[in-house]
Amino acid sequence: VILCPTNTIWGLSCDAYNKSAVDRIFQIKERDLTKKLIILVNSIEQLKECVESIHPRIETLLEFCNRPLTVIYPASPNLPAYLNTEINTVGIRVTKNQLLIDIIENLGHPLVSTSANKQGVPFPKNFNEIAPAIIKDVDYTCYAQRNIKNAGRPSLIIRYNEEGELIFLR
Repeated sequence: VILCPTNTIWGLSCDAYNKSAVDRIFQIKERDLTKKLIILVNSIEQLKECVESIHPRIETLLEFCNRPLTVIYPASPNLPAYLNTEINTVGIRVTKNQLLIDIIENLGHPLVSTSANKQGVPFPKNFNEIAPAIIKDVDYTCYAQRNIKNAGRPSLIIRYNEEGELIFLR
């Protein structure tokens, strides 16, 4: 489990295919298991490997949207079932953070990610707001990037229905 800045806020991330690491993130955050984590991919091409299909409107939005964008997709057999929500969906974001892109590239598959805070506590806008207990519990902290000031707000979240209509959730 690593603690690092994302292109939104400071987050906890790990290998999406390592269930014990994913479980540790839930323990570190004291998070309800029904509140799933988002999946980070390094490119639209990798996203296409994770989901069964991408609506053309979504692909266009991913290419041109300047703000970080998490898209809710139907669950896919290409991803571990433990990443699915209770209603068989997954949230996936194409990251623009170069450190995470490099980690995903070297790992060869996606990461999961969530804000670096305990459940019910506001998310940290910068490194200095991260609780010492979170820092202590992770395997690696990206101290070299601790002065990075993130946008301090989470990503947009959207989904689409069968008619191809976009629904903005956040």
